[in-house]
Amino acid sequence: MLKQDINSDKRLFAVLLGIIGVSFILPEYIAPLFVFVFYIFFLVHFKKTGRNAKIGSLGKSFMAFTGYMVISGIWSNTHILSSLIGLLWMGCFLAFIEVANTVNKKEKLKNAITALNIASGIIGAIAVLEFVTYNLSVHTDWWSFRVANPLFYEFNDKIFSLFPFEIVNYPYESRASATFDNPLILATFLVITTPFCAFSSIFFKHSHNRKISRLCLIFSLGGLLCTESRGAYIAIALSIFTLLVSNKKIFKNLLPFIFVLAIGIPLTIALRYKNAPGGNEFLASNNNRIAIWKVCADLFCENPIIGLGAGTENIHQEIINQLGINRTHAHNLFLEIATEGGIIGVILAGITIYFTIRNIVKLFYLKNNAYRPYAVLYTSSFVGFLVMSLYEFTLQSPKELMIFFILLGFIEATYRMAKGTIQLAPDESGSFEEFSAQDYINDKEEITTK
Repeated sequence: MLKQDINSDKRLFAVLLGIIGVSFILPEYIAPLFVFVFYIFFLVHFKKTGRNAKIGSLGKSFMAFTGYMVISGIWSNTHILSSLIGLLWMGCFLAFIEVANTVNKKEKLKNAITALNIASGIIGAIAVLEFVTYNLSVHTDWWSFRVANPLFYEFNDKIFSLFPFEIVNYPYESRASATFDNPLILATFLVITTPFCAFSSIFFKHSHNRKISRLCLIFSLGGLLCTESRGAYIAIALSIFTLLVSNKKIFKNLLPFIFVLAIGIPLTIALRYKNAPGGNEFLASNNNRIAIWKVCADLFCENPIIGLGAGTENIHQEIINQLGINRTHAHNLFLEIATEGGIIGVILAGITIYFTIRNIVKLFYLKNNAYRPYAVLYTSSFVGFLVMSLYEFTLQSPKELMIFFILLGFIEATYRMAKGTIQLAPDESGSFEEFSAQDYINDKEEITTK
């Protein structure tokens, strides 16, 4: 029985690594299916090994928020769709539970982060190929081939036509979307994952992990630049700045990438302006966003307590009616939550943010600062997400929800390690080791392995 448990634990974690490393490369409507199916096997295995799937204070706060969003279908003008959106949030929240409970040792944490880095690098590379092949075909006479952008655009078109409601499916030829439905969703994913690549390329002990992560960092940053998202540029700049000021070692290793951003951001903005005839699209996006924010602010004032209900469709229709433009959401996470959920939704979301920040802050000081590098990493990623959320509704798609909940899962798993509240499988009993300075490469080791 013990041997079977050992093999089962290894297989369970291997499948989780596969989900983290592969699912984001697949279309939006396929990726969450892996999370849903895996949860069944996860629960069965935990029960067999005498463990419970704990969610902690952070998880409970988000369960309250998602539960409220499901209930909001009662007063929403789109009852069924609002309830389904709330259920989608609950379904993707399973990724948090899976990561928080399965990642219970430091080696598992490192391997899970490496899997995420690889996914980020592959997706970033696809984005670069889309961007480069498009611009070569447009601005040269000797190149005509283009990588599809989004990668699954034609396939998505056929699938979306089967849904009982409209799903906007635009091609974004000049701005990379990679395997996501639009450039802003891709940018949200890369804003969250790029700090993980940066962290691993500096601190991971094994040289091959650092080299893989460094390559992934290059492609992740490149892919982010190719989204031509100005909000994402500000978000990643502040995210990397958070890493830079935290440690001299990080500053020394990441400073060259700041120069890459300093050169790449103006070039891609200029290219976006050039690809938009007369700069109309480039400038119109600013005016439209301000107008959309005003519409959503007015909608919140009209429904301040409970909001319009979950989902973007209510807002979508108001934007069309009042502005005559086909935009589906508030382009601001906090305004979107306020408009959909009212003051109650804002309070519940605020509690979740509080517990997230609380757990990160505690990681800075627990166990004699042994977990501080991870606290810096999570701070950097979460700062990038929050800043990106000022310009975009960053939790609108299944894969955005998944990567956000995986980030929260990493934070919760690391916090439990630091607090000593993790649950080990029978075969892992007594094998847990705390993080220490020996888990992070020092300057002497780094020089030796170069």
